[in-house]
Amino acid sequence: MIEIDHKTDIIIPFNKIGEPEWEVKTRLILESLADLNDDEIVPAIDDEQIFKLEQRLNCHLPESLKFFYQHFGIADIGEQLQQFDDIGYLKDIWANAPQYAPEFSQTDLAVLPHLITFSDYLGNGNMFCFHDISKEIYYFDHDDTPYLSKILDCVDDYIKGCLILVQSEFFAEAHPDEVDEWVEERFIALFNEQILKKWRY
Repeated sequence: MIEIDHKTDIIIPFNKIGEPEWEVKTRLILESLADLNDDEIVPAIDDEQIFKLEQRLNCHLPESLKFFYQHFGIADIGEQLQQFDDIGYLKDIWANAPQYAPEFSQTDLAVLPHLITFSDYLGNGNMFCFHDISKEIYYFDHDDTPYLSKILDCVDDYIKGCLILVQSEFFAEAHPDEVDEWVEERFIALFNEQILKKWRY
């Protein structure tokens, strides 16, 4: 199990999913999190299930997301990757009750038809989505405007960010607040402070 006693103990799992060592480092983080929470490692997802999901969506999943599913399934990455039955176009959430939809701006409405949910942010109603054409990652914030924000360039960055941030749970002798600060510093170095604030705060 990973134990964070120094900032240098924090693992950057990969730059891109599929590169050498990505699977080893990712598995180490996922197994450490499962061990911490006394959870089982979930099974990988086979190609047939992925194909059926793509058929239902009439859209190809981002290649990196497919690759992650094929290796680690719907793993606990510190946030809640959606079950396949729950993945769908964001706009369809309000299809039967449009009166409950947020008051999306014209900018939001231009991108809304393209966004497919794949992860719930801690189950609080906010969601991460990928764009069905560009595969960029958008954040749906149900509490604050803009409701839709492009937050990351690709799924690789989203999963990498999750796997870095979750390491704040792996404190050993170091104080938890100190470990959390180190984790955020590593995150900011890879992305930026604005993304961190939008994501976590």
